[in-house]
Amino acid sequence: MSHRDDLREAADALDSSVVVCGLGAYADRLAGSTFDDARYAAAAELLAAASEGSSDGSRPAAVVVALDPDDVGEGDEPVETLRALDALDAFSVAVVPAAAAEGDALAAVRRSVDAVVLAEGTAVEAAVRAFLATVQEPGFVNLDLTDAETVLSAGVAALGTGSADRDAPGTAVAAAFDGLPEGVDATDASAVLVDVVVDPATSVAAATDVIAAVRERIGADANVIWGGAVDEAAADELAVRLVVAGVRHAPPLAAGDPCPRCGEPLSTYRFGARETLSCDACGYSGIAVRRG
Repeated sequence: MSHRDDLREAADALDSSVVVCGLGAYADRLAGSTFDDARYAAAAELLAAASEGSSDGSRPAAVVVALDPDDVGEGDEPVETLRALDALDAFSVAVVPAAAAEGDALAAVRRSVDAVVLAEGTAVEAAVRAFLATVQEPGFVNLDLTDAETVLSAGVAALGTGSADRDAPGTAVAAAFDGLPEGVDATDASAVLVDVVVDPATSVAAATDVIAAVRERIGADANVIWGGAVDEAAADELAVRLVVAGVRHAPPLAAGDPCPRCGEPLSTYRFGARETLSCDACGYSGIAVRRG
């Protein structure tokens, strides 16, 4: 058996230890989904199994929960379910759409899980899959759940992916940072998980070029943990997956949202090709518009 087969066998043994579930609208969206590096279970099924006191080693090491923070509020059933999942003695990660991750809604989620990862737009399922691939797929340098726990303990995280020609690692890193959710500022991030995927013909040294390019975009004291893998189907391409933690997140506003200064509804104004938000009540202007 080759070294790569050994790695794959070890990764396969972890499949049952990571469980994906959905709450609210994501319970229906993910129902019946299959994941290469985890199994899907409804929250009720997972909690019922735990209450029966399973002793066969099937309790999960991690639970990745897809949900919309707007579905979670104090005293609501989703937040109670979230807290019950967090009590399973497993590493609990909530993956949420960044556009809905603000204010009290996000705070309620953060209080109920070990870590929060923001996904771009509504691509929550894609973010779940990218996160699982980052911490589960074997490679020449492996990342695992312990690495994820270390990075995600730094605070709210965001996930971004990017790719480029195998000879342009800096371009792939730039694309991954550009792929972070709108409103995320990674400049002062305190920890980053970096996964580099290369084709068989690409030098492993490309991974070090990726890490150097990542470090140029974050603080000098940020903790960077990286891994790398070879994908035989990558064909001249280099891909980068980032989980950037300790980020600042300020979702752009939309027409009708309350003015940050006075609380009155904002209005949209267009100047040629440029569109901004302004407040007719207090004159606050030049606010970036959130894209749907």
